Amino acid sequence: MSNKKKIKAKKANTKKTSAWGKIWAGAKYFLKSLFSNDQCVDARTKPWYYAVIIAVLAVIVAVIPLMSNTFSIKGGDFLNGTTYDLTSQIVDFTADMKSKGVEIKIENGTANDPAGTWLSNYGDCYKHVVKKNISYVKVDEAGENPEVVVEEVSYVDFAVYYLPDTADISKSVETILKGKNPVIGEEKVADHWTINSMFIGKDCFYMYKKYIPTGSEKEGSIPAFSSMRGYKFDCKGINGEASYLLSSLYGADNEETLNNWSSYLNLAYSSTRIKTGWATTGLGLGIYAALTIILGGVVWIMTRGKNNPFRIYKFWECEKIAYWASFAPALLALILGFFLKNYALLLFILFFGLRIMWMSMKSLKPYQA
Repeated sequence: MSNKKKIKAKKANTKKTSAWGKIWAGAKYFLKSLFSNDQCVDARTKPWYYAVIIAVLAVIVAVIPLMSNTFSIKGGDFLNGTTYDLTSQIVDFTADMKSKGVEIKIENGTANDPAGTWLSNYGDCYKHVVKKNISYVKVDEAGENPEVVVEEVSYVDFAVYYLPDTADISKSVETILKGKNPVIGEEKVADHWTINSMFIGKDCFYMYKKYIPTGSEKEGSIPAFSSMRGYKFDCKGINGEASYLLSSLYGADNEETLNNWSSYLNLAYSSTRIKTGWATTGLGLGIYAALTIILGGVVWIMTRGKNNPFRIYKFWECEKIAYWASFAPALLALILGFFLKNYALLLFILFFGLRIMWMSMKSLKPYQA
């Protein structure tokens, strides 16, 4: 009797699974679900909170590249890449303000010009004037004796507006951009805005790179620019104290002036970057969470066929299938999102949608007789 009892006790002990064993078994089950759609379908029988945890983690993982890319944007990056001569125009603008003693003081997040130095020197706006030679052929009244004529033409390729008393600077900017370029004298200009520009308000300023013609110039339409960036005056000067915009950015040479501008733009964009970063992250989380729920509904719809043996799956079971299937697409989106920054928002949507479609055609496809 004693021997039988020992044997039974021994058998009972072999059936016990340690805590680490359970964790390892669960980990293997989860890892297999990353590449096996059948495993995701089988996971519908698992507790609901496993599926929810996986879905939440997938949404968080998928949004990391989008969040990182947005928060890593620097204000000074606007002066990199294709600038359409914006960098040299800003350097000339800064030097001109310095020479004329134009001082716009930035303090406590606002800009002001108590001495009226802007108005007395620039009036409505600062105009950066350039000259170029235009060659054309001129003939006499009889249409003979052609002669090549070289004429020097002056035009404005960069303009800066100071609008401190405007309640909504964006509306004023929109009105100006719908018009023509500033002119020197009575020169003819294009019917649409075609130059780089800057607009300085009371608590912010905007920079625009050159207009790119779209071919559609309907009356009242807003021109399309290659790029636009908004900045706030809620930061201190580049040396940490209240400063004078522009003239305090004047350097010993053009390179130093441009570096000062880049540093100032980084500071001026900091609050906007944080606000935009959290807004973008929240938007991404909302889109991905909604997508996960919707694709669970897609799985349910795909199994509703009259002859589909999987139509016995309940709606919540189909949701759990999608939740379990979400993590692998999230990992792919995480990896590729840092390399394909412009498509970071779309990667999870693409990969997740493809996996659900593939699952519906393979693992959830009705058996063929």
